[in-house]
Amino acid sequence: MNSYYLELKFGVAAPSTSRLDQHLDDLMDALCEEPGATDADVAAELTTGNVSISMYVSAPDDGAAITKALLVARSAIHKAGGFTGGWALPDETPGDLSVADSYSLRVQPAELIDC
Repeated sequence: MNSYYLELKFGVAAPSTSRLDQHLDDLMDALCEEPGATDADVAAELTTGNVSISMYVSAPDDGAAITKALLVARSAIHKAGGFTGGWALPDETPGDLSVADSYSLRVQPAELIDC
């Protein structure tokens, strides 16, 4: 297994910066409970709703690392009360927080990260 560092960036729609701030606290708590990722962190610009989740994962290759990181992030977002594009069932009513359908993801071997 190899260790990879990943950064996932996306936008969040929230009714207020205070609601987004609380959601990000909930998201961080949910990330800490997720198996499969270490040293997870959340950063955001509250006024724009731009959010970044970073984490380390162990995987056999970078493709598997991407899949694992997306599963961890999406699971944590859902546990924190957010919705990710395409995951809400047609009969579900989304809450007041939703994650943009698009995201960017950067993956690097962990040994290339300067800690």
